[in-house]
Amino acid sequence: MKNKPQRTVFFVSESTGITAETLGHSLLSQFPDIEFSYRHRPFVDNLEKAQALLDEIAAVASHDGEQPLVFATMPIAEINARLQKCGRQGGCLYYEIFENYLKKLSKDLNTEPSHESGISHGWGNQKSYDTRIDALNYTITHDDAMVMKNLDEADVIIVGLSRSGKTPTSLYLALKYGIKAANYPITEDDFERHDLPNVLIENRDKLVATTISAQRLHQIREKRRPDSHYSALSTCQSEIKKAQALYARYNLTPLDVTTQSVEELATLIVKKMHLTPRQYASSNMRTNNTDPEAE
Repeated sequence: MKNKPQRTVFFVSESTGITAETLGHSLLSQFPDIEFSYRHRPFVDNLEKAQALLDEIAAVASHDGEQPLVFATMPIAEINARLQKCGRQGGCLYYEIFENYLKKLSKDLNTEPSHESGISHGWGNQKSYDTRIDALNYTITHDDAMVMKNLDEADVIIVGLSRSGKTPTSLYLALKYGIKAANYPITEDDFERHDLPNVLIENRDKLVATTISAQRLHQIREKRRPDSHYSALSTCQSEIKKAQALYARYNLTPLDVTTQSVEELATLIVKKMHLTPRQYASSNMRTNNTDPEAE
């Protein structure tokens, strides 16, 4: 099998770098035939740190024999200028994420941008922060059926087999979208009764069933409990078949999580359940569907 070409990527910011990393990863995912090596360089907020970064970029370019890609959110004009110069002189391929968009938005909105990075992730939106933390606390408490009370407060209840991605997806929904997500692992007791707990049936409209390929489930379980009955391929095949029968009883159409990332699955759940993400809820917005207190 031919080795993929490799490129080094820098995510740079004078703040946390979350925006540069998120958008950079999204763009680079469109190039699956290249293997990327990532370097995160947040808090580049003075000229000394900027020069150290430029020295590192030059060293990587010399070692790789290729220009590194640099994704940045850099509102500090002098540092941005130095990185742009690096790009113009062929030392790197520089992409300042906000630059082109901000110019057009500024023109269209007839007002100047603040040129501050990290605002969307900061404390300025206290209501959004409080909403997400509240959702996260709820989700942690209701992870893996540890608590079966107050499920009527959940926005969604993810149901599926053990080790099929319910917990990370629930946590992502809470932290990213401010959605209260409980999850329930289907057990052998459920299979024997051919029934789900009454509290789940009472919240039938909030249930999201999941399924996964036997081979993938086997691989995941093998990492946790190697060479066990729990991780055996035959066990996985049997449990998936039983779960499908259980879903059919309640007319639940499962989402296949075999090839879905946590982010993709969370997005599918938001769409499938017509949920309203609350991550942008703001005290200065009109009271509408984005206001958690109005729901």
